Amino acid sequence: MKKKIIYPAEITFKSVFSHHPDLHEIIIAILEEHSVAGNVSHKPSRNNKFISYTITAEFGSESHLTEVCDCLTAVQGFIMLM
Repeated sequence: MKKKIIYPAEITFKSVFSHHPDLHEIIIAILEEHSVAGNVSHKPSRNNKFISYTITAEFGSESHLTEVCDCLTAVQGFIMLM
């Protein structure tokens, strides 16, 4: 059963991408465009082929979270969102 989230809520999720040099700036720009302030951390894979980003931020509504996630999934090199 899916847990009901009461918004505004602090949400943490992870996204995985193929590694490329401009990715961090692209992700930060997406968050800024949607007025999302929070913590963004990243960790490259052992062979530096992939990179995962963990984003923790407050979202005002489910639609706000969905908009941000839709933008992240549209970034070139996107692999998965967890």
